Amino acid sequence: MKKVFMDVSKSFNEDLKKINNKTKNGIETFHFEVNEKNEKTLKRIKGDYFSVNFDYVTLHTKEKYIKKELMRILNFLFKDSKPARPLIIGLGNSSVLCDSLGIHTTNKVMATNHFNDFLNIPKVAIFNPEVTEKTGISSFSLIEMVVKKLNPTVIIMIDTLATDNDSYLNNCIEVNNTGIIPGSAIKENKKIDKNTFNIPVIAIGVPLVLDRNKNLYTTPNVHEVIDLTSKIISDALNDLFF
Repeated sequence: MKKVFMDVSKSFNEDLKKINNKTKNGIETFHFEVNEKNEKTLKRIKGDYFSVNFDYVTLHTKEKYIKKELMRILNFLFKDSKPARPLIIGLGNSSVLCDSLGIHTTNKVMATNHFNDFLNIPKVAIFNPEVTEKTGISSFSLIEMVVKKLNPTVIIMIDTLATDNDSYLNNCIEVNNTGIIPGSAIKENKKIDKNTFNIPVIAIGVPLVLDRNKNLYTTPNVHEVIDLTSKIISDALNDLFF
């Protein structure tokens, strides 16, 4: 579980007008690029930040449009070139519902890394490191071992997010190419970004937990949101690679 990447209306404040945004089919997408000129002012790492926003009804009735928008973002980040050996990592705790988005998502993604070279498709590997309390090993250490073994060309990490802005709770999918800290809510691990293993890193998350005064809250319908958003993200990844 990680702090939300980008609370647009709150974090960027006066810079909101500089965000590229569009609204279509009830889905609002924000894109903000942090560069050398604004990184110190915004106190953000250089890179691209996206937020795909929707309401409860749109999530239930326009899944295909949300998936289409997510695929557009991923194609932009990949520069329309499919990675040959993607490693898709589902972060979180499978025993805690609101923290299980990553694992629910990877369970629906097709793994092809074990196939031989007779198939001309990306060799997709899936890994769910779980949490230290279950394995006795930090997520970062487990991911490091898998990366050294598989030598992927890109890492895609999916995780539950925590937000202190209730308007984002259950209502958006956030994507960035600046990395993520597995277990950052409990300050457990090191950051994983493009400099960690010298390969691109894309992080995808959904705010499913509300952080209020160091207490974490979720909603009674979180299972619905996980079912739908994990399907949207996994379908987008499957369509992207296959």
